Amino acid sequence: MGEAGELRQRRLRFLRLRRRRERAASMTMLEHLDELRRRLIIAALAFMAVSVVAFIFFDPVTDFLLRPLCELPREKLGTNGCKLVFTSPIEPFTVRLKVTALTGMVAASPVWLYQLWAFIVPGLTPRERKLALPFVISSVGLFAAGVSFAYATLPTAFRVLIGFGGENLQSFFTANEYLNFVGLVIIVFGVTFELPLLLFFLGLVGIVTVEQLQRFRRGAIVSIALLAAVVTPSQDPYTMLVMAVPLYAFYEAVILGLRIVKRRRARRA
Repeated sequence: MGEAGELRQRRLRFLRLRRRRERAASMTMLEHLDELRRRLIIAALAFMAVSVVAFIFFDPVTDFLLRPLCELPREKLGTNGCKLVFTSPIEPFTVRLKVTALTGMVAASPVWLYQLWAFIVPGLTPRERKLALPFVISSVGLFAAGVSFAYATLPTAFRVLIGFGGENLQSFFTANEYLNFVGLVIIVFGVTFELPLLLFFLGLVGIVTVEQLQRFRRGAIVSIALLAAVVTPSQDPYTMLVMAVPLYAFYEAVILGLRIVKRRRARRA
């Protein structure tokens, strides 16, 4: 009786999962577009809410963004110190918009990353859907790690870049150029730190294998170096190296993680 009840429960679970997959497969193109629109609206609302808060608290946010510059020696900063200057009447307003947009994108990343995954989930198998929560947590963690890593390395990056000017060049930072540089570095590091998670997911679903990744180590080094050269705003050797080293470390971590998963699957089989 107990075995019959257990078999009946398994059959009911199987039927429910099959109905969910059939509903996902039967969605029309218009339904997919409507689902995408709904996800985009939720992500946009989260972005706007955070941006409004950042617009109101503009001064504390800019103090945080200026901290890497203010850590430089006084003689490297020039007569303005770590205060930024503007050269047109509308620049303060545009700078404020840039700061609020940057803050909104970074702070609302948990929401838009979850909406991205939620849009992909209906097309996955039940086994792959179980990865939803770990994927969201990992993606948010990696994005935050990339942003934090970029912010932590900015003082040294400024010191290296300004040092190329020698003694005859004096720094004079405008608000627009400084925030463009800082914003690009933060966003680029946050996004590129998501690539190992994408590679790990491709390995889980069988698109790439551990053996392929191991054979491609030299190609991975060249590819990561080229990626760092293309996406870093300044293309200076220090920033490229700072991005390339952790990305290759993540590449090796992906190989190790997929090897562990492969062993566990072999034991179950």
